[in-house]
Amino acid sequence: MPSSFEASANDVLDASKVLHNFTTYINELVQRFDDGVNETITWFGTDDDEFAKKAGPPYLETVKITRKTVLAITDALTALANGTIKDANEYINSQDDVLASIKKGNDGRSGPRG
Repeated sequence: MPSSFEASANDVLDASKVLHNFTTYINELVQRFDDGVNETITWFGTDDDEFAKKAGPPYLETVKITRKTVLAITDALTALANGTIKDANEYINSQDDVLASIKKGNDGRSGPRG
């Protein structure tokens, strides 16, 4: 287990996968939200009466803003997860390159060169 001052790339990758799974769940939630809205989109009526005029536009605007906000949050979390995965993989690749270079420089031997 790494100390509190070390980064474990594998732990970062695992956490990023959890975050990515969470964003997938949120996207599914948005789909269920859309399905529910589509079933009740005209609850306020479709006629040109006073209630439809008063209730419809605020409801539709609230639906639009809610959906847009949730999708923006999901996009931000997805970008964070993808960026973190990319950074962790670059760290792992760099570490592997350095270790391979050290091994090659020592011709596979450990200890000081003589």
